[in-house]
Amino acid sequence: MSLQTTLLTSHKGVDLHAASALLVMKERLEGGDRLVNLFRTEMHTFWGDTVPGGLDKLLNTGRYYNPNKHHYGHFSSEGANGDWFTCDDCRGRFVGADWAGALVGTDIDGVDQDSVSLYNTLLGGAPKEGLTPVDVIAFPLGQDGPVLSGVLWRLLISGDPATAIDTGHNLAVARGRKQGLLINPHMEAWLMAGTEL
Repeated sequence: MSLQTTLLTSHKGVDLHAASALLVMKERLEGGDRLVNLFRTEMHTFWGDTVPGGLDKLLNTGRYYNPNKHHYGHFSSEGANGDWFTCDDCRGRFVGADWAGALVGTDIDGVDQDSVSLYNTLLGGAPKEGLTPVDVIAFPLGQDGPVLSGVLWRLLISGDPATAIDTGHNLAVARGRKQGLLINPHMEAWLMAGTEL
């Protein structure tokens, strides 16, 4: 059995990285006209005893979380299924909010105390009707722990839900001047999930 601790942090105010990327994607990329909004969280996953002193010490170091500008969600899971990013080709799909584990704690008041509610809150809230969320998690290529850091993006796509994952992939993964912005496939691995909520 291995213990997995995941810390997700998102900005309390305007996330300038996400706001800038949204403008570029909408105005310059193929499929950008279907992109309604874009949200970002930073992700840090630790395995085993790689969080000495526990999460309180981790939150107080200032390296992963700044209480003046971030909200956080602390998730944990224990299992024998291996690491969440283990796959033959980490350019596949992961399963929505469940990958992070069970909710342990957060600084956000009024959030239902379950991992899916907090996960959605950190990624801009539950999507409005008619929008399909496509979540893309990117991390360094070849990284295998004991600490894995990356970025989790949520693209809100309008139009046909059946093609939302393809649209999200085309907008996220850089392949040309008018294709992709968020992921450099030469340096990063990624996993995607698309869900009609």
